[in-house]
Amino acid sequence: MEYLGLALLLVAMLGLSILLISLNYILGPKTPEKMQDYPYECGVPLYDKSAQSTFHQGYYLLGLLLLLFDIEAAFLFPWTVVYRYLGIFGFIEMLLFVLILTYGLAYAWRKGALDWQFEEERF
Repeated sequence: MEYLGLALLLVAMLGLSILLISLNYILGPKTPEKMQDYPYECGVPLYDKSAQSTFHQGYYLLGLLLLLFDIEAAFLFPWTVVYRYLGIFGFIEMLLFVLILTYGLAYAWRKGALDWQFEEERF
């Protein structure tokens, strides 16, 4: 009896998912779109119609930098919640963390990872 609510929730989820998938199959369009299999990446349509083309390395570097600073934000928020209890030790630790990330940003900036000057545009 303890798991009756959980079992009912599981049955309701399965029933709703089967119902919605069935409605989509019944009411959805039957003819495929002409652009359905067209490769599409980052909002930029491919002009050579091949998914094997290469992308500028700046996209990947920007993604890594975004991940880096998202992690920083994820660590800064809990730190601000408990800052009062950590004292000067917590402040110094977070200052070192921010300085390391600032050094990473300065390094990426110096190496040109933030410059979006393309040598050759393929359009």
